[in-house]
Amino acid sequence: MYRFLSEMEDKLPALTPAERDFADGLLAIAKKYGKLADRDKNGIWVGYVPREENENYEIGVRCENCVLHESASVCKIVKRPIEPGGYCRLAAIPDGVVNKQSDDSPDDNSDDDSDAE
Repeated sequence: MYRFLSEMEDKLPALTPAERDFADGLLAIAKKYGKLADRDKNGIWVGYVPREENENYEIGVRCENCVLHESASVCKIVKRPIEPGGYCRLAAIPDGVVNKQSDDSPDDNSDDDSDAE
């Protein structure tokens, strides 16, 4: 049930190293403490949102795109039943799946301190 992503290579899209580490970390936490829920007193807030409340569905933020999605109603790390069109704040969605045209990305020079005096 709680396997590391390296054991599921043939079933996964290409993940960046950071995405793989993030998902593996979540799997390790679920293996050690059990599947996660908002009020299970472990300090981790899942923040699950069902499909009918998912304002990010159209851009691809949904359980069915997450590498931790197991079946129509089961997540590898979330305790409650899920919906393929829902999502939680722990989603591990591969780079390039979410398609958002964003105005909130930083300017190209925002991390560049070369102009600072």
